[in-house]
Parts: sequence; structure tokens; C-alpha cells
Amino acid sequence: MQASIGIGRQLKGRSPTEEYQNKLVQRKKKFVARPKCKNIKNFCPTPTCDTPVLLPEHCCKTCPSQGNLAGLEEDLATKKLEEDDDDRKMKELTVLLTGKALSPPVPTEGAARGYFTYMKRNLHYTIHYVGMERPTWVRFTDENRNILEEHKVAEVNFHIEDSKICGVWRDVPKVYRRKLMKGRLYLLLATNHHPDGLVFGRFVRAKEMRLKQEVYSSVLLPDVSRSRETIGGGGIASVFLGQEKMYLNLEFNGIFTHEDARNVNVLIRLHQETSLGTRELLTETFHILSKVDPDYNAAEIRFDLTKSDESMLSRGKLILEITSADGVRVLSGRILPKTTCNIFQAILTTRASEDRYVSNSHPTGFAVLSPRKDGSVAYSVYTERLSGPLLKLALKTAGPTNADMKTLSEVDKLYIKDSWTNGTFSNVSTGVAESLLLDDLHLHLPTMKHRRELIGRIRQRLYTEAFLNGHPFLLHGNNSATGQVWLYIDSLCHLHYEVFVSGIANDESLPNGRIRRHLVELMEVPINHHKRNKKRVLKKFDGEEVGDILEDLTRNTFANLDYGKSSFLVTTKTQGFGKSVELETQLNGLPVPENCYSHKQKTGSEVYFPGDSKLPVEKDNKCYFEKKEYEDGYQWLSPHDACVMCFCKRGKIECDKTVCPPSECESPITVAKECCPMCPEDNHLLNKDVSKSRGCYFHGDKKFHLAGTRWHPYIPPFGFSRCAICKCDAKSQRVMCRRKKCPVLPCAEDDTYREHPLDCCKKCKKNHRPDQLGDEAHSKNPHEILAAGGCRFRGEIRTNGSEWHPTVQPWGEITCINCHCKDGRARCKRMKCPKLTCVVKVHPENECCSRCLDPSEIKMKGNLHHQGWRRRRRRDREEH
Repeated sequence: MQASIGIGRQLKGRSPTEEYQNKLVQRKKKFVARPKCKNIKNFCPTPTCDTPVLLPEHCCKTCPSQGNLAGLEEDLATKKLEEDDDDRKMKELTVLLTGKALSPPVPTEGAARGYFTYMKRNLHYTIHYVGMERPTWVRFTDENRNILEEHKVAEVNFHIEDSKICGVWRDVPKVYRRKLMKGRLYLLLATNHHPDGLVFGRFVRAKEMRLKQEVYSSVLLPDVSRSRETIGGGGIASVFLGQEKMYLNLEFNGIFTHEDARNVNVLIRLHQETSLGTRELLTETFHILSKVDPDYNAAEIRFDLTKSDESMLSRGKLILEITSADGVRVLSGRILPKTTCNIFQAILTTRASEDRYVSNSHPTGFAVLSPRKDGSVAYSVYTERLSGPLLKLALKTAGPTNADMKTLSEVDKLYIKDSWTNGTFSNVSTGVAESLLLDDLHLHLPTMKHRRELIGRIRQRLYTEAFLNGHPFLLHGNNSATGQVWLYIDSLCHLHYEVFVSGIANDESLPNGRIRRHLVELMEVPINHHKRNKKRVLKKFDGEEVGDILEDLTRNTFANLDYGKSSFLVTTKTQGFGKSVELETQLNGLPVPENCYSHKQKTGSEVYFPGDSKLPVEKDNKCYFEKKEYEDGYQWLSPHDACVMCFCKRGKIECDKTVCPPSECESPITVAKECCPMCPEDNHLLNKDVSKSRGCYFHGDKKFHLAGTRWHPYIPPFGFSRCAICKCDAKSQRVMCRRKKCPVLPCAEDDTYREHPLDCCKKCKKNHRPDQLGDEAHSKNPHEILAAGGCRFRGEIRTNGSEWHPTVQPWGEITCINCHCKDGRARCKRMKCPKLTCVVKVHPENECCSRCLDPSEIKMKGNLHHQGWRRRRRRDREEH
């Protein structure tokens, strides 16, 4: 049973006239209420009695003495729905990262600051680091520094500078979300020289810092030229503007001694940088900290801001200092525009009143803006179907009324090439930076003809992988609708997409309460023109944006995308009217990594890919070899060499030369039509006519083997197995295969190696130490283990070839997942469970896979259930 709560509830306390008018308004706007449902069965409280019962039409079991729990179930459903709604709300967090926060402290002169936005169970982050080497790992830990999640630092792209790290932690587990919101989650940055961590800090909710809208910020570094005591310390300043005021929220550590405990004075100074590069003091103030913490301290400061100071602030000429009372220990940093990985973009359309000048098409475009450290704003604008040359670009904000627009900055010298206009708004004020972050800025592009102009509101979009080396495409429509899609294919062959639309009709314009749903689709145009185009629905959406990641695309799909004829569609499906295409764009020029489709070869009417790939492929993928067609999984002898076996593996041909086992005699001989040599004592079994000699036929390699010969069996798709040896028995003329037994080695696992990569058994190294088998791995330092092919996994060093079960906090060791370290790369795979076709399945506790119930078990469980039901019913009758 599911408990549900509807969204549209009737408001109480209204008069009949108000109720009637409200119904008219609702009927006019055609509001459609969608119920929200939540299964609360798994959230029921645990009964306190030994024999709980499940009452009819209820979700939770109760004790007989408790009575009806309808009110409890309703409250539980309401609470869970509110929690789901709360998970979808945007929450902002920040982290101060310093070396002093680690134990033991790391003496670094750098510091970092993390901006985090939690939205729809995803954690988007920007990490701004100063004065330190580029981090290699971003690790989310608990208070004991147990790694909960770690991200390898990705390479930066064109709109991300070297001092930023951008990423997304997708689908944060609920147990970690609770830690995050309660301030019990920590962040650790590791580098090449500090693999265990260079800087560390705790997550703090933005509301705890009383942030309004941060426009500028500063990362404060220790001034070691005045005192070495501050090394490892640091701070951050969040700056937002008021009416001729500048408000600062400070977080810092590293300027206090062990004697500082309560009522400690700190001095905050604001300097401006002169044209000669010197510092000039503008203002200063003292602040008293009632209690000092060695790792984290916070303060709120306010300064008066003149027009001159505001101009210096917009150009990055103000410097902030936090100084101890004696003036010895100092943290300082330059105040710059807020560092963010979020993208600022606008979809450009014409005014609705100007559409009468458009015949079959209308001007459209999009713009991408990026604020810089010096206060300027870079822009890249793409336009199509313009009725005339562009006059200028202008940044405007709304005035007292929506019709009045105030110009904040403009550029009249434009550089246009291939529909792209690139440049910089250099003369910008603090109002531009503030309006940009508040989504209160508009981009205007007037043209000469008809005095018409393109207009678009600039919106801040949360960073996702689609913006990492992403490729933007303009979505065209036959009406006033337009849009933009960002597409990116990563090295793992996952397709990331982010779609933004404008001008698409909503449900309010539909008659009789019909429902309209928007879809994003991918239409493949195959390389082979004899095949039909194939459409795939990616996702349904409401509103103006949608994004996701596709992980199950085939190699044929990537080949079609690389072909450049496929399309990305935004369609509308209306109840009773069918489906229509609203927006579309041809995906010409989308970069596709080579490993996603390999090298394409055409043979006949099909396409196969000889490169190695782990991507899923079409089920009907066949192989073509020497003008013959082979089904997937078929094997055959090469017509050119009888000692070569070929195999069709998912549309790819793999051929292997016969591997012969070591001979059992000192002087083996080679016999015609045999790939492996044989011993002379078996020569008497040969007939002068080899075709009439005794022997065995082996189905594995589809060959006839002479009596007494030995060979490694061919096991597709792995090739010739060195771990098994087959022999044609001279007496019975039957093939006998045995698995090779490896000897027990008198050395540790780390001192073993394979002489050949395909050898079945390992050997000991010459310099192994048999008297320290168990401690051999500990005698090496981490650098030696990594240099020998070891792996770094969740903060631990694993030797090359080692296997283990991963440990995930707070659940402990996950025995259903096996991890393996090979040649510096750690891979984890979940145990594969067989597909069950039975009706009744059970999942035993502490086991990884489900199993089928035997008929006897099903009958026994059914009888037990029926007997229990009869006992409960009899007990209920006795009570009543």
C-alpha cells in the first residue's frame, strides 16, 4: 500500500464567492494537479511486541494493543514527501581548506576554498586553490578521514582556469546527505607530493554564514615573510555589497598562539594597490573573538564603500589583511570576482511584437559569458538568420518597469567570423558582477535592418560534465521557439547532454484539460544509406531545461554520430494530437573519441569494427572474412594457415596463432600438418600416409590431431589457454584435457611475476626473501609499490595483482564486489548473478545473488503463512 499526498489542496476560510472565482481562474488557466506518492512500507516503525499484525488497508505492522495507526502512517507519508521536496531544493555550502586543519599539520603556504551547490541529489562544486600545486584527487571524508567518495581531478577546458577544479558528485547517498547537512562531512585535497592530503576542511552551510549574495571573494594566504608561525594557515572572505557598504564574512585560522583562548582581538585592514604596485591603507577595524578555535574561526565585518573604492573593487585592486593583535601574524589576499565553474548563457530571440517582419525564419542565437579576475566579462555569441549586420552588444538590467532597461556596459567594435562574435566587456562596474550572479542581466544585439534586435536573459547554469570540453549546438524551430544543447562524449564513451529551450508552449494553451509532454530525442542517420533512421527517446521533461548522461550507446551509434548526419530533437507529445518536432539541430562536428567507435571498415553491406572496445553492440553484428559471412560467436580455421584460429566476437574478427605447450622430451620432431612438435617415441604411431594415421578430432579447434600429440585448447573468446593441456591418447584415440597445476611458490605474492603475459603460472623473482613471506609487502614504500604497477584506491596503496573487497563507510566491507589491481589501474566489478526464470525468488541474507525456491519450500512457506494468518484471526476473535 502506498500513502500519497496531492499537491493542489483546497484552501480553507474562503467565502462562496471567492471559491467560485477561484474555480473560474483555475478553469481559465487549466491548472493540472499531479499527485505525489511515496512508498512508506520500508520506513515503518519497528513494533515492540513479538507477534505484530498487519491490519487490512494498512502499510505498517502494529502490536494488537496499539490499535489503528492511520494517523501515524499519514504523518509518516507527509514527512517523507517533505524530505523528498527538501532534497530537490538548492542548498549552498562552503569549505575552508588549510594545512593546519590536518593532523599532523602540513606546512603549506597555500590554501583553497570550495563552493558547493546541492541540487536534486547532486553536489556541484568549484574548488579555488591559491599558492599550491594542482591537486590530483578530491576526497570527501568523515571526521576520521575515512574516504567516502573520491574524484580524480579532470583536465581543465577553455572556460576554466588553472586555479579551479570543477566537478559533480552525482546521486549522493542519503546517509552522506545527512552528514553533509549536519556539518559532519569533510573535504581533502591530495597532490602528487602529498598523496595523503595537503589541505583539509569541514563543510559549512551558507545560511550559517548569513550569506546574501556573494559577488566577490578572496583566498587569504599566510605571510611567511613576517612570521613562520602562520604557515599552514589560511582564510577566505565572502564579499557582498549593500548601499554604499561592503559586507565581509570571514573564515580563517593560523594567526593565533596556544595562549589565545577567549576575547582575542584581530585587526582587519583594507588596502588598495596603487599604480606603482605599492599598498595604501584605506580603512581598518578591530574585531573581538569571544572564543578562539585552532582550526576554524568566523567573523562578520562591514566597511563603508565610496565610488572610488567601488571602482577599485571592480578592477581587482583591493587587498584584504587579517592580522593578529601584535601585528606579527598576517593573512592577506586580493579581493576578486567570485570564482565559479558555473556557466553564464543566454538564448537569443526577437521580441514577440517584431515577429511580423519574419517570413519563414526568425533570427536566433545563444551567448556564453565568463567573468574574469580583472573584472571584465568575456563573451562568445553565435547567431543565425540575422536580417542585417549587428550594430553593438549591450548588457542591460531592468529598470523601475520592465519596459525601462538600464545599460550597464556595451561594445560597438565587433569581430565576427563564421557566425561567431567573440570579445570582452572591459568597462564593467560592480553592478554588472552582481546582476550577473543574480540572473538580472540581459544581452541586447541590435541590427541595422528594421531596428530589430536579439534579446536574451543571461542565466547562471550549474556546472556539469556537459560543459567540460562540451560542444554547443543551436536548436532551430519553425515558430518563435529556440534553444541550445551542450553535448560531450567522455573517454568512457558516455554521452552528456544539457538542453535549454525558450518559447515552447505549456499546458495552459491546451483545450479540455489535455496534457502536453516534451521529449528530447536522438535521431541516428546511419552510414549505410540502405538502413532506416532510428529515433531514441532520451528523456521526458517539463520546464525550460533538462540534462542527463547516457551510458548504453553502441559503437554503431557513435559511428553514426561521427558521420555527422544525425540530429538532436526536442519534440512535443500532445494528448489526442500526436507528436510534433519543436526544435532540432544536426550534430555536425561533434567530437567523438576514437576508442568509442575505433576504425571503421565497410565490407559488403555491413559495418564492423576491428578495434578493441567494451561498448555494447548490435545483436545482429556479423563478421566478413574472405568473402564469407560468419555469425557472432563462430570460430574457424584460417584458410591461409592451418595453425591460426579465427573468431567472430561482436562484429570483430580476432585471430590467434596456435600456442604449443613445452615438450616432454629433449629432441621433439615436427610432423607435417601438425602445428606442435611431438616426441620421437610416438613416431611409430604414424603411418607413412599421414592421412591414414591414428588420431583424434577435437571440436575446440575443429582439427584432426595425431595420436600422442599435445596442444593448448582454443577457448573463444579468450584464445589458446595456457592453463590447460590436451592430448590425443594413443590407445583410446580420445582427447583428454587437464588443467595445469601450478606449484606452490616459496615467496611472497609481491615477489612473483609471469615470464610471459599469457603464462598460467607465476615464478619467483631471483632476489626474493623466503624468510619474510608475510612482511615482504611492508618492506616497500608506497612509491616503490606504485612504480611496480601498484594502485592507489580510496587512499590505500594496493600491490600489482592484488584482489580485495572494497570497504564503503558506513556499511563496511562489500563482499559482493571484487576489486583487482593490474598495472597501475584498479577496477571493481559486482558479482554477476545468473538470470532466474522461476516465479518465486528469494534473496538470502549475507548472499549476493537471489535463488529460486524449490516447490517443497514454496509449499512449506505457504502453509506456514496460512497457519500464522489463522492463529492471528483466532486471537483477534478472542480479544473482541
